[in-house]
Amino acid sequence: MNPPNYIYQFRISLFLFLSLCSSMLHATSVKLTETEMDFIKENPVIKVHAEKAWRPFNFIENNEVKGYSNDLIRLVAKNTGLEIEFVVGYHWNDYLLMLKNGEIDVITNMKRTPEREKYALFTQYNPLKAIDGLLTLDETSHYLDFHYLKNKNVAVVRGFFYEELMRTHYPDINLLLTNSTEESVEQLIIGNVDAVLDSYSVINFYVQRYFITGVTNAPLFENPIFSHLPQYMGVNKSNPVLRDILNKGLQAIPNEELVALQEQWALLEKKKNTFVDTSFQQIMPVFTEGELIYLKSKKQLNMCVDPDWLPIEGVRNSAYTGMGGDFLHLFKQRLSTPIELIKTESWSQTLRYMKQGLCDFIPIINRTEALDKQFAFTYPYLRFPLVLVTKKERIVHTLEQVLHRPIGIVKDYAFKQDFEKNYPQGEIREFTSAEAGLKAVKSGEIYAFIDSLPVMAKLLQKDYPEIKIVDKLDYLHSLSLATANNDPALVGIFNKVLATITAKQHEDIVNRWLPVVYETKQSVTWLWYLLISIVFIFSLLLFRNQVLKNSNVKLQDMQDKLEQLAMRDFLTGLPNRHYFLEQLEKEWARANRSKQPLSVVIFDIDQFKEFNERYGRLAGDSCLIELSQRLLVAIKRPADVVARYGGEEFALILPDTDEEGVETIVAELFYLLKQWALPHAGAVSGNLLTVSAGSSTLNYNVKYGVEELIRRADNALYKAQEKGYNQLMQYQKKRGD
Repeated sequence: MNPPNYIYQFRISLFLFLSLCSSMLHATSVKLTETEMDFIKENPVIKVHAEKAWRPFNFIENNEVKGYSNDLIRLVAKNTGLEIEFVVGYHWNDYLLMLKNGEIDVITNMKRTPEREKYALFTQYNPLKAIDGLLTLDETSHYLDFHYLKNKNVAVVRGFFYEELMRTHYPDINLLLTNSTEESVEQLIIGNVDAVLDSYSVINFYVQRYFITGVTNAPLFENPIFSHLPQYMGVNKSNPVLRDILNKGLQAIPNEELVALQEQWALLEKKKNTFVDTSFQQIMPVFTEGELIYLKSKKQLNMCVDPDWLPIEGVRNSAYTGMGGDFLHLFKQRLSTPIELIKTESWSQTLRYMKQGLCDFIPIINRTEALDKQFAFTYPYLRFPLVLVTKKERIVHTLEQVLHRPIGIVKDYAFKQDFEKNYPQGEIREFTSAEAGLKAVKSGEIYAFIDSLPVMAKLLQKDYPEIKIVDKLDYLHSLSLATANNDPALVGIFNKVLATITAKQHEDIVNRWLPVVYETKQSVTWLWYLLISIVFIFSLLLFRNQVLKNSNVKLQDMQDKLEQLAMRDFLTGLPNRHYFLEQLEKEWARANRSKQPLSVVIFDIDQFKEFNERYGRLAGDSCLIELSQRLLVAIKRPADVVARYGGEEFALILPDTDEEGVETIVAELFYLLKQWALPHAGAVSGNLLTVSAGSSTLNYNVKYGVEELIRRADNALYKAQEKGYNQLMQYQKKRGD
């Protein structure tokens, strides 16, 4: 039960009074520069965002702005002489836009991401590391490992940092964007999503407020992506003076007062091991009155498809077939409006018909920035990797090896834009279909062809045995359903339809079409008898083995977790030195087989000891965590490894990468650090935190080993620091190397 309003006011008044007294006793009055004092004179009132319902951090109750973040900014204002005007009545995404446009001055609880750093500056001090939580209707042990959420639906608030990090680190998880945590929880209860990702404390509030049972709110203590990201105060990028004032105001708050404030809002949570076994019945989509009227007004829905992209989709004997055909069957079960196939001759014609308004929707399409301007998309419900294929006799291992030769793709496929952006030196040729492209590979017209893995596997096994798959690209076909941009009602309807398709239904459809079945005219009756006998005997052995296996599952799970922890750095969540060295040995052996170069880069934070002494160990830890996240953003290829090498040193393993490739990757990292702009008054190279890097590149040579790679990178790092820091130095090979 919430206390009466006058009690709340008394508590706040008493807290602020004690804080003022404590500040005087500790002699922590804020000393502002002349520039900072002029800023306050010119801007006597700063506008601060205030959320409607993000308890216990930031919310409104009885027309009063309350919560931890708002009490904290009040303390900062008291310390610095700032005056606050709370801006209320908007959604989170609106506040981000208002900060970007300079319509408000401060967001008080903001997590730092690369996207936000394009328009915002953040305080150096982060007085709260609020743990994130995952709310599910299943056992926590099942979903705490996010890999189990692959192809499932997770609700996050639109614009929250979860959206950006989920798309970056977990692209195989479907996101449903909502306007509030309360709406996210509601989507879980009605069955539209499998989980809710938000602050652990905020989720707890709504679970308790609405007496929700049969759910588990699991704190993400061990998740490397979400558990270590603190909350900062953010200001517009054009306003560094205000950021510095806020930093000083935060620094002036004694630690015991911060702890008291956190205890007041019940933010010091302990780990909980609560496992609830729940289940719920599959429900059909629930449409709004407006959506029902829309469907009733439509005599039929016209659909255009790719006519030749099996097993994903295609048209055979005038019927829509493949995975898309099976999904269409589920769509029809959930919609009363008839769906009619509009025939086209090619994918290009399908896109043209859609733009001309001849089709209401395309069931399977890859979303791109260009198409976003013309169509509206559901969340992705199919994801497949792209692969590179070429003739079997050719010695090819990676896409980079064939960029100087003609490569084929299907005309108007979305991948073309990404390819031209990432590989401007490549030569692309377009074909009307995947089969036409493979014929061109076979005839020698083009050197290689790129398409989705299921499509290539089917065609190669059936008709093109002389062609092979040589590389899986770092790119996923994330396939959604698209409607016209001027038809938002229909995309909302299909999102609801897709949300009711179970994981098992989804899995059954994909598995039904992935295997390739061969038929033969010869009689194989004797083979069936032999096969049945073998299966019977094998089943007995399998049953016995399963009994033994089940008894060891818990022990194995525990062993796996311990092994994983042994290979991870506790602070940053990155692989540790032991894992790095183990992987480097494996990549060195692979370099021997592939005859491709292998590179190692070692980073060191410049004057990190001075940074720790000036700003404190807590700020130093935050710095290490933030740098690790930026390294992960810069390192995009699956085979690359980023690890914490020790202390303030980080290391990269870059397979199949020469000196020029190292320069490109490190340049991106240096750009991200420049955007970071973390103050470091003791830095020799300026007033911002910087890093130095040393790299070495070797082709496999029997007289060298991984020790030589590391020695050379260390030597180059030393020279980078010797020459003035904040730069990359590559090991200069000597005669005879």
